[in-house]
Amino acid sequence: MENQVRFYGRGREFFGIWIVNLLLSIVTLGIYSAWAKVRTKKYFYGNTDLAGDRFDYHAKPIQILKGRIIAMLCVAAWFIASNFFPVASAILLIVFILLMPWLIRNNTRFDARVTSFRNVRFDFTGSMKASYGVFLGWPALSYLLFFLCFFFATAVGGSYLIAGIVLGFLTLALGFVLYAWVTAQIASYFINGYRYGDRAFSGEVDLKVYIKTYLLGGLLGAGLSIVMALISGVLGGFAMLSQLGSPDPLAVQGASMGMIIGAITGYAGMVLIMLVVMGFVQARIRNYLFGIIKTDGEPQYCLGSRMTTWGLVSLMVTNFLLMVVTLGFARPWVMVRSARYVADMTVVNGDLDKLVVEGSEVTAGSAVADEVANAFDLNIGIG
Repeated sequence: MENQVRFYGRGREFFGIWIVNLLLSIVTLGIYSAWAKVRTKKYFYGNTDLAGDRFDYHAKPIQILKGRIIAMLCVAAWFIASNFFPVASAILLIVFILLMPWLIRNNTRFDARVTSFRNVRFDFTGSMKASYGVFLGWPALSYLLFFLCFFFATAVGGSYLIAGIVLGFLTLALGFVLYAWVTAQIASYFINGYRYGDRAFSGEVDLKVYIKTYLLGGLLGAGLSIVMALISGVLGGFAMLSQLGSPDPLAVQGASMGMIIGAITGYAGMVLIMLVVMGFVQARIRNYLFGIIKTDGEPQYCLGSRMTTWGLVSLMVTNFLLMVVTLGFARPWVMVRSARYVADMTVVNGDLDKLVVEGSEVTAGSAVADEVANAFDLNIGIG
């Protein structure tokens, strides 16, 4: 039995909440922003429906405010150190890197524990040891191995050119595989760490899917770039030919304007290509990961995702245009459109009328890691 996730929020309705949150946050010099975050989360969670029941958000504004103050102090310390104390800045950078796995893990756990469905809380039980492995240990070893191979290939290439070229290509291939492997390990950490009450989520991530997806994404980007380069070259050639042998200043000016327009079009095309590749990879990976996620116990439930490259790219492009045209005032509609799209692309397979789950008392804990992670853009997940 397939259960479609639905989002019933409306842009006009949320605009009222958003504008009040914005004005009160400005008047209170940012203090109300903690309450604004809770109101926003409650609106979006409360309008997300699954099989006739809504989700809920339980974080307390005071928790978030305390975490936000500490996060602001951390950002201020980083800004001052990076501009006036280079040595202290380097030390803070090292400390931040060492704390990053702790921040990501606690941020994920906090977000899970303040989310509920049918009055049962979610949880995240990924261990701190595993977090340091997937976010720090394995990436560091992968970078070290890649650069050792790179320097070796460079050294060999100085004496044996062909051997150096071959080793260079092999090094790039190794870096590609290592990146895919680290990304797959991160996804596996998240998938196998979530719980809903006494039911654990699980899934076995296949590295080959990541390698194939990234490879196809790269080929797609290369193909589209070649087509764009050919189009730009043809347009530029016509513009140059149109002014050859023509003494008319207007013709020369028109040709120059055509070349400028062609350059702008070329840059816009490259941005669009990046969005297409990003949309292709993100949609394909999300569909794959949601397809392997299942719950333990009986009956078993599975997730599903139906994102498409075109749907995701068109959403990103239209959202961007809406923000530009309205000078940012379309943000409520952008947030609602994004939430509705994600919900419409998500399903839960299984008879939810037979779902029996026991909730355990969990403490959300401090919001410090959550706010610091937000401040430094460390929100990582499987979408």
